[in-house]
Parts: sequence; C-alpha cells; structure tokens
Amino acid sequence: MFLVLLLPEAVPVGTIGHWDRVWRDEPVYETGWSVLPSFQGRGIAVAAAAAVVGSARAEGRHRHLHAFPSVDNPASNAICRRVGFSLVGPCDFEFPPGRLMHSNDWRLDLLATS
Repeated sequence: MFLVLLLPEAVPVGTIGHWDRVWRDEPVYETGWSVLPSFQGRGIAVAAAAAVVGSARAEGRHRHLHAFPSVDNPASNAICRRVGFSLVGPCDFEFPPGRLMHSNDWRLDLLATS
C-alpha cells in the first residue's frame, strides 16, 4: 500500500496499492484506491493508479492487474478506463470480506507495450 500525497506540500489525501491474489485460477495483482472526498475530481487517483501500474510492471511477478470497482461507482470505473484497463465485465466480488458487491472486473495487461 502507498500513501497518496498531494504535492508540493505532501498533504496525505488517500491510499492506493496492489497486492497478489488468485482470480479465476490465475495469479494476478489486484489494485484498489481511496481518495478523500474533498480531493476527488482533480485527477489525483488517475495519477496514483498510473504509478501503481508502473510499480506492478516493475515487480513483474504477474501478467495482469485487476481492479474491481462497484458497478455503481462511475468515478472509479472512469479511472480504470483512463489508466488503460480493459473492461472484462460485471462480476460479484467479495468486498468487504463477507459481503458480495456487484463490481466491474477491469484488467490491464502488464506486458502490453501500448
């Protein structure tokens, strides 16, 4: 996990990260983020997500990075689109643990060059 800092003052405005998981029998990275409401809509999450893509690529352990925003979260789905994820489709995803959330499965191929 990483702290999202707003520069130049280094104000903490959220978190983002990537971690290992198995999704549909494939080892992948998963990512998720949160930006404080008063800082949303400024492109901060897009920049942070792009940095996480770079971090996952640099680690190089998995081919794909997945994100699972709720189908009812247009902002997070737009972040996925802007960073270069491809929409696989809707799915039921457990988040938080013990609760199914109707999500979109977004996947980014970390080996793709474009």
